[in-house]
Amino acid sequence: MGKMGKQRPEQTAGVLIINLSRQTSSVLQSVHDLNAPRKAFLPEVDVVPHHAEWEKPIDLGYRADSIMPIAQFHSHSFYEIYYFQAGECTYLIGDQLMTLRPGDLILMHGMTLHCPNSSPHVPYIRSIIHFDPAFLYQVLQKGTASLLLKPFEELRNIRLSLGEAEQAQFEKLLSEMNELQQRDHLFSASMICDRFTFRFFDLLELIRGWCTAPVNASEHSSLKERHVQNVVSYLEEHYTEELTLDQIAGALHLTKPYLSNLFKEVTGTTVFKYLYNRRINQAKILFRLEPERSVSDVSRMVGFLHLAHFSRLFKAAVGCSPEVYRKQLSQA
Repeated sequence: MGKMGKQRPEQTAGVLIINLSRQTSSVLQSVHDLNAPRKAFLPEVDVVPHHAEWEKPIDLGYRADSIMPIAQFHSHSFYEIYYFQAGECTYLIGDQLMTLRPGDLILMHGMTLHCPNSSPHVPYIRSIIHFDPAFLYQVLQKGTASLLLKPFEELRNIRLSLGEAEQAQFEKLLSEMNELQQRDHLFSASMICDRFTFRFFDLLELIRGWCTAPVNASEHSSLKERHVQNVVSYLEEHYTEELTLDQIAGALHLTKPYLSNLFKEVTGTTVFKYLYNRRINQAKILFRLEPERSVSDVSRMVGFLHLAHFSRLFKAAVGCSPEVYRKQLSQA
């Protein structure tokens, strides 16, 4: 059931959950040796451009443990690989709420609104890779680059729950990438860039193999989480409309105090902060995809009644006014 490029795996509102047991490890590709990635992935005569290290097309944050005091919604044009290693965390990505367990791997497509909400009472450890998908097309053959990006572009915003064997494979590659990244002052930039990049290609190939595995769509969640998931799904369907807390609570057969407190407890933010962030993120997407539209048009399209309100919230979230953001895109 479900392989990329053929029959699509079962999905729920844009998020796919794949469980990988130890039994599947025998069919996964082994990690290549140091020279294998060059032969397997790169064009016969091309090498990774030496300037790529300084442009940071691939950025690894390894076993980060910084505390996140408040839930912060964000989106970006690059792709993200998020690996949860320890702690307690619920993750809101797109219109799906996920309760994470150590070993969960999330692959994020660009411009998807997402926000982790971790418990402050236990260490929160995660490794995150951001990368520019265009970089793969610059250094790989087109067919190879397309193949490695399929999990991000076809399946979009998926979660893979790795078994012990898969965790060991993945963490070995992460550790090697981190070691190369930490030693960049000891070797030439070109050497580190090449070896670091090869390890990253190995990582993408490992992920690609996992994403062809059979799908187990079962998901365990509490009653509270199911209520919040219903709220998020409702907001996703109606975010362009004028909404009140009374209307949302009534539609979901919840009381206003219970709805407000429950949403904040599970997600780390309020219903309307989430709603406004969803609208602003959609505005950013429209500015990219439909640059001919005016700021006032986009403001109305995403659900704001007043342009001044939209502009104030947009600047607070993005760091510049919607007019400046739109102009920067046109000049890029």
